[in-house]
Amino acid sequence: MRTQEIMTKCTLIALISMGLMACSIMPSTSGIFVDQKEAYKNAHELPSLELPPELVSESTAIKADSKTDAVRVVPPVKQNAIVNTTPLNDESKTGAEIINIGEVTYLLVHDSYRNTWRKIITALEELEYDIEDKNREENKVYLNIPEEGNDPGMLSSLTFWKSESTIEYLVVFKEYSDGVAVKVQNSEGVLVDNDVSKRIYADLLRKLTT
Repeated sequence: MRTQEIMTKCTLIALISMGLMACSIMPSTSGIFVDQKEAYKNAHELPSLELPPELVSESTAIKADSKTDAVRVVPPVKQNAIVNTTPLNDESKTGAEIINIGEVTYLLVHDSYRNTWRKIITALEELEYDIEDKNREENKVYLNIPEEGNDPGMLSSLTFWKSESTIEYLVVFKEYSDGVAVKVQNSEGVLVDNDVSKRIYADLLRKLTT
């Protein structure tokens, strides 16, 4: 027993000696853990974060979802802001107008081709013009006009009117950037400017603008 106690003490002494030797050879921690207390005391306070004026309002932050921490920033509505709107009716332009350029006269309809075609056909029918044929693929409407210059819309509904001598006129559609031009031509496709064409333009304009 005496011998075991001596052996145990010797072992403990040896272990303590080895531990002290290991601590003595460890590198210094003075360069690793630097004391920053003085530097922290002398540090300047950073300025507060500034948001752009357009993002500042009484309630600009709205939580997007209760399940997340995301925040959506809503720009505020400025007071007395001018809102540009498109007027429902542009009074600077009528629905149609008669254009005179030198010796060229035609009716200009400020609308799409599809609407213009429908409006002109409807107007001619309501004015009781004698429509011989309609060819939308060629953009042409064929009219029979009395040769003697009678009112082209007065007797078109009567069956005997077709037996009278008539002249064929063409109402031709041509699409431009500001609308659709409606032109009156003769049977050979030549633009005409006479009493008949002027009457057709006037009748159509009256129907389209009233």
